Amino acid sequence: MKNRILMLVLLVSATFLSSEIKAQAFPGKGSKNLSITVGVANYIHFGGFYGGGGFGLGYFFTPALSFNGNFEFGISKYVGLSPSVGIASTFYSGATGVHIPIGIQGNFHFFQLIADKTNNDIHADKLDVYAGVNTGGGPEFIIDGSGAAAGGFFYVGPQVGVRYYPKSNLGLTAEIGYGKTIANFGVTFNMSGAK
Repeated sequence: MKNRILMLVLLVSATFLSSEIKAQAFPGKGSKNLSITVGVANYIHFGGFYGGGGFGLGYFFTPALSFNGNFEFGISKYVGLSPSVGIASTFYSGATGVHIPIGIQGNFHFFQLIADKTNNDIHADKLDVYAGVNTGGGPEFIIDGSGAAAGGFFYVGPQVGVRYYPKSNLGLTAEIGYGKTIANFGVTFNMSGAK
């Protein structure tokens, strides 16, 4: 599984590194960025594995190690929407959980706005700083010594992120927040093409 994921990342990297794209950290409406990240998430759980098998709603901080992909579309000059999907694992009191988060996040790319309004060279061609909100949910499966059970979870929260593009079409990304991400780090592929 790890080899397949690594092969996919390398294939996508080679595809985009071979094309010429003008450096624009967030070019605005019509832009497209694919981000692949690994990090820690936090979910609100519900389902049949609480209270000895009865339905329950529970919130507990169980850090989920998550692997996520999201694809951000620029819908205006400074706003992007990102559908996302991932897989996460938790380990809590002898139980192992597998979670499949599906959601969306909205980001306001304020660093680009500052660059446009001040007309100063603040390296907005290589640096993208944004803030936004995320929401989503999905199924989860819990396995412990007494068996297995299924349930669900949801998340909602804010995030702040930064992307740095050492190459015009390949960037490093980091986010902190709550919900989908407590802390995520990874790579971003600028798929917008030349502007």
